[in-house]
Amino acid sequence: MTSKSTSISPTARRIAGLLCLIGWLALVPSAHAQVVGTVTNLSGILAARNAQGVTRLLAVDSPVHQGDTLTTESRAYAQLKFADGAELTLQPQSMLVVTRYSYDAGKPQDDKVELGLAQGGFRSIAGALGQRSRDATVINTPAGVLKGSASMVVSLVPQ
Repeated sequence: MTSKSTSISPTARRIAGLLCLIGWLALVPSAHAQVVGTVTNLSGILAARNAQGVTRLLAVDSPVHQGDTLTTESRAYAQLKFADGAELTLQPQSMLVVTRYSYDAGKPQDDKVELGLAQGGFRSIAGALGQRSRDATVINTPAGVLKGSASMVVSLVPQ
């Protein structure tokens, strides 16, 4: 039995290297997006579009990232649980932007949640951040800005 030595041509090495680089670059944007919550319950279709414009369909246990724009289809409800234990239920035909979510159990001075509700509505129950930092939550809507930390129901009337 003789062993055959095979060598890879320089062109094949370059192509393999480029493919590895492209694969790595495709992962970079998502690697920098901070996971701020998880989908805990879902009925219908929930989509997330990240800051780079990439859209993905979410399922139960899917991560929610800072910068995601979440959209529910008609008759869809989505329940999210955030890192501080806060819960949020999106109503059908809603669009919610997770603009900023900063929570560190050891740094209450850095607490900040900024959400944008473009359409639809949600119901929320405050978590640890909302209980300890009363003014750290901001909800931007076309009708105005809401501030506070209490559990709330926000619903926009279609125009």
